[in-house]
Amino acid sequence: MNSKQIKITYWVSTVFVAFVGFSGILNILQIASLVKVNHNLGLPQYLMPFLGTVKILGAITILLQPVKRFHEAAYAGFIFYFTGATYVLIANGNGIDKYGTTFFIILTVVISYLSSLKLRQNQPLS
Repeated sequence: MNSKQIKITYWVSTVFVAFVGFSGILNILQIASLVKVNHNLGLPQYLMPFLGTVKILGAITILLQPVKRFHEAAYAGFIFYFTGATYVLIANGNGIDKYGTTFFIILTVVISYLSSLKLRQNQPLS
């Protein structure tokens, strides 16, 4: 891949991951449909605001240049979050139509992370 393709891949995947992260606002607001889904999965409602906050902080960390130091932690957090979500969905007997989305998000997080590493390797030291 050339530098332009890497940048495009990075920004498309990163914007998608950030969008997913900023959807944490729905958890914080405890939207009724999400409360119902979490209840059906056996998850306590008090986790929703915490998980929403963590998702939003991860999205901010991935997007902002001054906090690049915490990039890897944010990516790891997203992987742990969505791996856990996938596990909960599978453990509750849901099919690929439910947890396929979380697999796609995990794949996108990995692509964003790997392309960010590639971009860092190609940048000259300043």
